[in-house]
Amino acid sequence: MLDTPTLAAQLRQPHGDAAPAVADSMNRSNAGLNHAAIDALAVRPEEFVLEIGPGNAAFAPALLEAPGSRYLGIELSLEMVHAGNARLIAAGLADRAALQLGDANALAQDDATVDAVLAVNTSYFWPVLLPVLGEFARVLRPGGRLCLAFGDPIFMRTLPFTAHGFHLYSRDEFQHALHASGRFTRPSWHSHQETGTSNDGRQLRKHFHILLARRR
Repeated sequence: MLDTPTLAAQLRQPHGDAAPAVADSMNRSNAGLNHAAIDALAVRPEEFVLEIGPGNAAFAPALLEAPGSRYLGIELSLEMVHAGNARLIAAGLADRAALQLGDANALAQDDATVDAVLAVNTSYFWPVLLPVLGEFARVLRPGGRLCLAFGDPIFMRTLPFTAHGFHLYSRDEFQHALHASGRFTRPSWHSHQETGTSNDGRQLRKHFHILLARRR
């Protein structure tokens, strides 16, 4: 078991010898939430999806079920980029999907080229919401969809590792930031609750929010 500060750093950016095990733990812990967010995003045929913080791309195949859909994952972790691209090649998806190194604060994509943006459990690592939302708005086409999934702050504070550099935003803070950006419609909300294992190995009741908004 990793100590709490080390676990927090690994969850933000898996690296070194621990990276594969951390990625597997995140995939197990976050599977239900990822599938709920993917269902909410509802990718359509021929759409181009940008995912922020996909880890080793375990859930990318579920985003590629629509015929002709394409996928790009943006990751802070070089280890996850390599592991994710290897996974996509093994799944026969390399012609439609890839991971690349990058940061949500400065996306390399051109303006208005993306149909949908997905970010699950990555907002904890955005010190300020507005610049990131501005980048999402920039790369999304008008009418494009933004789906964000994140833990309710009351629940998240029960996880010791979140005291080490995690930014815990409330539903109201997200709604205010989206409104302040002036570039998204008022979001719809879904509450996702489940009982499962956290990344520190405990069984607990989890509470997440999933928002879906459109680019104006």
